[in-house]
Amino acid sequence: MKAPKRIGILDVARLAGVSATTVSRVLNGQADSRISLETQERVKATASSVGYVVNRLATSLRTHRTGVFGAIVNSLSGHYQPHLTSRLQIVAQRRRVELLVAQAKADAGEIAGQLRLFQQDFFDGVIMVSDLPGQQALCDHLDLMGKAHVTLGAGLTGPLPAVLTDDREGIRLLFDHLVELGHRRISFVYRVSRSALRDRMSIFQDAVASSAGLVVGDVISFEKGERDRKLLADILASPQCPTALICGSDGLAIEVVAFLRDLGLRIPTDISVVGYDNVPDTAYWAPPLTTVAQPTDALCEASLDLLIELSNLPSDLRVEKRPIRFVTPELVIRASSSSPSLRPFSLA
Repeated sequence: MKAPKRIGILDVARLAGVSATTVSRVLNGQADSRISLETQERVKATASSVGYVVNRLATSLRTHRTGVFGAIVNSLSGHYQPHLTSRLQIVAQRRRVELLVAQAKADAGEIAGQLRLFQQDFFDGVIMVSDLPGQQALCDHLDLMGKAHVTLGAGLTGPLPAVLTDDREGIRLLFDHLVELGHRRISFVYRVSRSALRDRMSIFQDAVASSAGLVVGDVISFEKGERDRKLLADILASPQCPTALICGSDGLAIEVVAFLRDLGLRIPTDISVVGYDNVPDTAYWAPPLTTVAQPTDALCEASLDLLIELSNLPSDLRVEKRPIRFVTPELVIRASSSSPSLRPFSLA
């Protein structure tokens, strides 16, 4: 059988009644005001109807750019990171670039192997979502290979270039909210394995210090083992136990809420619990979670725009340029926080 003829850009141009240059600009997202919206839509409809797909390999040979980017995410399970990754894909579609997502392997050596794939000429750059094992070394390696990279949401002490939520503002919003409700004993719950949560913990400690003795605040590690759970239970059983807990993430908050319920505590009657991220289902938890909303779309847009900007720079200028861009969070007040009870609870 004779193979069907491959549809090319000249075929699309002839059928749409425009030049091949116009087709190229429209389908590569480079159309300007000289090409009317009507013409752009006609070109797209024509290309779709005949099954024409832009040959990114051919484009890359001409421009040394493919419009294809990689993203490595720490985990595609859990609460916040899958949501962030899905929104990143949507933003990539709006920017008319391709984004291929990989979940990080277990350790830095395996992740370095994944990065070797993204270092190939087919990829213009890499977004690293959240904190990965050995991330600074990985970024240094990408610099040596001449690849653009941006870190999304790994905390204030993470590698640069980076796009971050302004966690100082976010933690301050939660802290001030609880203080205004009347809480004076507030603890911060975190995981030492997460750099972003450690950074938020440091910000919380600064807020306690700046309260000039108004608030007593401790930090509590809550890993998955029994040791930390027993320690938290002992803290809650003490006479000076916290009346409110700030959890470093919504995912951690839901684990803490479940643990507190197992102890027989009521939220927020006995103790208030607040989170950080505003993952999509926090409004439907029982009780709905007070949290800080990370502006996910703004984070994704800023990180992808920065990556595209850096990928268009010569590698020496890219290494010199180490921008950090912040987006502003928002406090979302729900039913998991209230004024402290006048009657202390008992775990007995």
